[in-house]
Amino acid sequence: MLSGSDTVYVLRYFDLIGRAEGCRLLLTAANASWTEEHPEWPAEKANQPFERLPVLVERSNGDEWILCESLTIERYLARVFGFMPTDLKQAALQEQMVDQQADLAPAFMAQLMATDDMKSKQIDEFNTLLDRIVKEHGRILSRNSSKQHLFGDQLSYADISLYAFYKVYIVYLKIYQSNIDEIVKPKLTPEIINLILSIEKEPLLAPHLSKCDSMAAVLSSKAF
Repeated sequence: MLSGSDTVYVLRYFDLIGRAEGCRLLLTAANASWTEEHPEWPAEKANQPFERLPVLVERSNGDEWILCESLTIERYLARVFGFMPTDLKQAALQEQMVDQQADLAPAFMAQLMATDDMKSKQIDEFNTLLDRIVKEHGRILSRNSSKQHLFGDQLSYADISLYAFYKVYIVYLKIYQSNIDEIVKPKLTPEIINLILSIEKEPLLAPHLSKCDSMAAVLSSKAF
């Protein structure tokens, strides 16, 4: 762990799951000293780097350092707190998976906002990409001896990112598309569902997840 005991963090985001959930889980798993701020929007938009959220503020020994972009923040925290492999190739495999997941966000918005003449095409593209991502999760899991983790036998950045990914697409995005959970859940294998539930039971994540709605209730009908 590279961060000193006197280091404190502030995570700025909206009061919702969204793009900051992975950051929250990493800070929680690390037992970091952190708080969350919810800036008034759009009043405080101009005060944020690139006028967007999330933003991470790191304060240590009187110095303040600011970082933005959700995946950049996640990778920084994962490295600082030891949830990313030190081996460059092993780390790249986890980052590759996370980048593949990120490709789904523009596909989701494209099918949500598509005009009638493009709706079917955009929905097909979203489903094709989601199928590919779920298949890749299954492939990674099948190659690991521990079925409670994607890589190795301890909580990793990949585990945290996968959990946040499915939480966003099964729970959070219902505010934009009410049936999105009905699209995503049938695609999940029993092995992936049990992985999600295993990650949710991880003691390191309990301080945050104990305050959230459980994925277990959402997925229980398909769990084995």
